[in-house]
Amino acid sequence: MKRRFYVGSNCGDAKAGLRVFEINSDTGMIRQLGQVDDAVNPIFLAASANGKFLYAAQQVAPGAEGWTGGVAVYAVKGVNLEKLAEYPCAPTVPCHLSLSHSGRQLVWAEYRNAWTGVFAVGRDGLLGGPQARIQHQGHGPNPARQEAAHCHCAVTTPDDGCICVCDLGLDQVVVYDAEVKDGALHRVEGAGFQSVPGAGPRHLVFHPAADLAFLVTELDSTVVSLRHRGGGALEAIGTYTMLPGGYAGETKAAAIKISPDGRWVLASNRGHDSVAAYSLDAATGRLELKAISKLGGVFPRDFEFTPDGKFIVVGHKLSNEVAVYAFDGAAGELKQTANTIPMIKPLCFVFAR
Repeated sequence: MKRRFYVGSNCGDAKAGLRVFEINSDTGMIRQLGQVDDAVNPIFLAASANGKFLYAAQQVAPGAEGWTGGVAVYAVKGVNLEKLAEYPCAPTVPCHLSLSHSGRQLVWAEYRNAWTGVFAVGRDGLLGGPQARIQHQGHGPNPARQEAAHCHCAVTTPDDGCICVCDLGLDQVVVYDAEVKDGALHRVEGAGFQSVPGAGPRHLVFHPAADLAFLVTELDSTVVSLRHRGGGALEAIGTYTMLPGGYAGETKAAAIKISPDGRWVLASNRGHDSVAAYSLDAATGRLELKAISKLGGVFPRDFEFTPDGKFIVVGHKLSNEVAVYAFDGAAGELKQTANTIPMIKPLCFVFAR
């Protein structure tokens, strides 16, 4: 079976920052189908559940007015993407976005100045204007990376009742009520999660079937297994390293994903240039590190499973390529295939629905 996916890249002034690929899930072969020449540095992508729309967080390098950008909305027209609209997230530029499970809200996070916000999504795929946004304040113990708050990820809980925001600078997952009241986001007291000091929460994913969530922390390269008690309440079950014993080199954790069958949690490391694979006991929520697979490229900022779980596609940002790895669903190991396509600084992936 052939499945379509989209890749965004930090292409600078080059064209084709957003490309359309196809992968054969039997062989792992990939080929490019198309590209969007006016997509500027799409740093994160989200696809609508009905397959009709693609959303991109775009960042434009500093000019006279500093960083600019926002959210671009594309209509999916076969292998082509037609830009419908762009929406600024002033006074800031998002680094992450996601759609609620209902598809009625788009939530976003911004790193530099620690803003997070929410747009309403219409049936036509267009955004109804920024419903609300809020700026985080504070800092963490790492003076180089936590000198201030830094929102890095925003996702809704499985019931769409809450918005969970990973703040790398505050060492927290901050939770807001997804219902915007009086044009504002309101924090849910007693919900969320406080990581160990200096860990740097980066991305959070919820399990599709169990009351579990998994957090990757960038600064200490760990994965935290969490019990979701409802209402955004997150309770730690265990914390697991992503690195082999004795490793002392510089590294930064990046992406975290759950396998389509819900049995595996994978997370990537930039610097060590590897993917750690954990088997999941869904009853207890505990993870077991089964494999740390070294990759054939440099700086794996993002990756994604094929829908059948047979392969993962990886963006090697600093070796400028999209690579395909076969995933061993018994051992958790990755094996690089010969299927690699050059692309300037690939940053993010999403499969078409």
